[in-house]
Amino acid sequence: MTLDEAGALSQIAGAIGVIASLIFVGLQIRDNSSAVRSATAQAVHDNYASWYLSLSNNEAALATSAKGFVDLNALSPAEKAQFVCTMMAFLSHSQNAFHQWREGHLSDGLWAGWEALMMNLVNTPGGAAFWAERGYVFGAEFQGHVAEIMTRQPNPRARAFGVVPVTHVTGGVNHSPTSD
Repeated sequence: MTLDEAGALSQIAGAIGVIASLIFVGLQIRDNSSAVRSATAQAVHDNYASWYLSLSNNEAALATSAKGFVDLNALSPAEKAQFVCTMMAFLSHSQNAFHQWREGHLSDGLWAGWEALMMNLVNTPGGAAFWAERGYVFGAEFQGHVAEIMTRQPNPRARAFGVVPVTHVTGGVNHSPTSD
C-alpha cells in the first residue's frame, strides 16, 4: 500500500466517522426535542392544575370567580381585585401555553383542550368584560387569538366552572348560547 492509498483510506475512515457522529447527534436532538415537548406539556398542565386547585381549595375565591363570570360589575372592589388576580393568573398561563403551542413545544391536541377551557372563561359575560378591560396587557399575537376565540360559537354544553353559561361575544355584545 502506498502512502497515497493509505491517506485516501484514512480520509474514507474519517468521513465514515463524521457521518456516524452526525447520525448520533441527529438521534440525540430528536430525543431531546421529545423530552422538551414532554416537559413543556407537563409544565403547562401543572400551571393550569395549580390554578384550578387553588380555586377549589378557597371557597371565597371560587364564589367570587363564579359571581364575576356572571357579572363583573356585581363584584365589590375587593372581589373585583380578587377576580382580576384570578383571571390574570389564568390568562398568563394561557398565554404561555399559546406561545409554547406556536413554537411547537405543545401538541395541537393538548392546546385544543386548554384553548376550549379558555374559551369557556372569556366567553362568559364577566370574562368578556374582564378581557375588554385588561386584555391590552397581553402580547399582540395572544390578544388576536383571544379575539378570534371570542367570535366562535361555544359548545352548547359549555359552562365556566360547570355552572356559568358561556355566551357568544360579537362586537362586545354577549349572546346566549343556542339550545338543542
